[in-house]
Amino acid sequence: MKPIHYPILLCCFLCSYFSLTAQDIQLKNPSLEGIRGQGRTPDDWIGRNTPDVQPGALNITQLPSDGEAYVGLHSGPAYIESISQEVGLLGGKKYNLSADLAYAPNYAYKACYGILTVYGGDSPKDTAERLWTSGPFYHTSWKKYTFFINPKKNYKYITFMAGVDLPCDKSEYGSAILMDNLSAALRETPQLSAVIHNTCAGEMEGVITLKIEGVSVPCTISWDPGGATTNRITNLPAGSYRATVKHPNGIAVTLNADVLAWKVQSKVAVTPSPCYGDNNNSIKLETNGGTAPYRYYFNGGHTVNYSGTFEHLVPGYYNIQVEDEEGCKEFLSQIDVKEPLPLSFKNVQLKDISCSTVMDGKISIYTTGGTRPYFYSLNNGNWQTDSVWGKLNEGKYYYTVKDANGCLIDSNATIIRNMRECAVFVPTAFSPNNDGQNDLFRAKVNDDVTDYRLEVFSRWGEKVFSTMDPYGAWDGTLKGQQLPGGAYVWILLYTDSKHQARKQTGTIMLLR
Repeated sequence: MKPIHYPILLCCFLCSYFSLTAQDIQLKNPSLEGIRGQGRTPDDWIGRNTPDVQPGALNITQLPSDGEAYVGLHSGPAYIESISQEVGLLGGKKYNLSADLAYAPNYAYKACYGILTVYGGDSPKDTAERLWTSGPFYHTSWKKYTFFINPKKNYKYITFMAGVDLPCDKSEYGSAILMDNLSAALRETPQLSAVIHNTCAGEMEGVITLKIEGVSVPCTISWDPGGATTNRITNLPAGSYRATVKHPNGIAVTLNADVLAWKVQSKVAVTPSPCYGDNNNSIKLETNGGTAPYRYYFNGGHTVNYSGTFEHLVPGYYNIQVEDEEGCKEFLSQIDVKEPLPLSFKNVQLKDISCSTVMDGKISIYTTGGTRPYFYSLNNGNWQTDSVWGKLNEGKYYYTVKDANGCLIDSNATIIRNMRECAVFVPTAFSPNNDGQNDLFRAKVNDDVTDYRLEVFSRWGEKVFSTMDPYGAWDGTLKGQQLPGGAYVWILLYTDSKHQARKQTGTIMLLR
């Protein structure tokens, strides 16, 4: 036992470390002093089953961490040891306390672990609410544990028990703990929470309101950064902030709060009109970030739009302001709205019928603008992707072009028949001097021919020109170099409109 002046020494001990307040719950005999021996309970504590005041009982020799004695507890599923004290815990309060703990692997029986579990209840054996547990530990030397308990309701007693959360294969008493040097009091502890109002990106509009609960006396506040001492701080840029709240009893707790930067960001999708001149373009915004609902202001106007969709627009550049519920803004400028170019005929080539007895008229259409791919129809016939119609007879034809969006243009053309002999004629001379007169050598094809091939050779047999196009022509050069004047031999092969293979040969005079 400690000397008779123990309470006075205890008061000095407490005062030297912290100041108790009326809201703190002072523990009696926190050093767990008492008459040493097996089956004994420390003074002012109520034991369950047979706690031991150590050292000395059941071969426990470890020295106290404080004072002259401590308590030993060992438990199993069918046998629980604990100590309790009447304290009057208040529900909703948060208390701070500490204890020195050690594991006793050989405590009359072989143990497997140490676990301290703290309960609140209305009698020494009542384990109505588990307030804290150390979890299993295995250190045999003293170690200080500091922790908090937060009872949900009022309890008359606090109980410290050797917990039996785990099985043990060594004995039926698997949990064995030594406990000493409890804190002198259950100190009232502030419970902190915060309401955070974030800021728009690049602004200083953040606000943190600190809420302190579970205390009955004023506490001091200090913010970092900034050093503010009020529970509400304003005009904050995005960043991390820490509040330190100190109770008069010396307990200090901190709360970290992050002010986020709200950034409103929109994806812009422009949908053009199907056809040029429809003036049915649209802009659609998909907005994220910040706080919905979002407000949209179009082209400097003051009328609010909540959908982010703008329709029936003519081509041009547009500006949109986006604003979220917190007033954060995004400015979208020079949104380019374009319609497809006008669907039009770039070129239409007609080939009239070559001669009196064939049917080789042709219409070739070249289209620009609109939206590809294009589709073609002749005389209201089926749509096709080929822009050429061949083997046409004489007459007037109506053709239509449709693009991918269904836009249409149409026109007409007339194919005529050349009333002349169906034959192929080859000239005897040409003069490629770029005067626009007789500059090219080509056959005059007045027939519907196939398998066409025209070749020209020099007097030494070198091939200087070849074409498989009935309209192909020679300009008197070879690999970009002008050839000298003189006679050149030509050979012409083709199949005529009567499906007969033909071969014609001759000479052409190149005049310089």
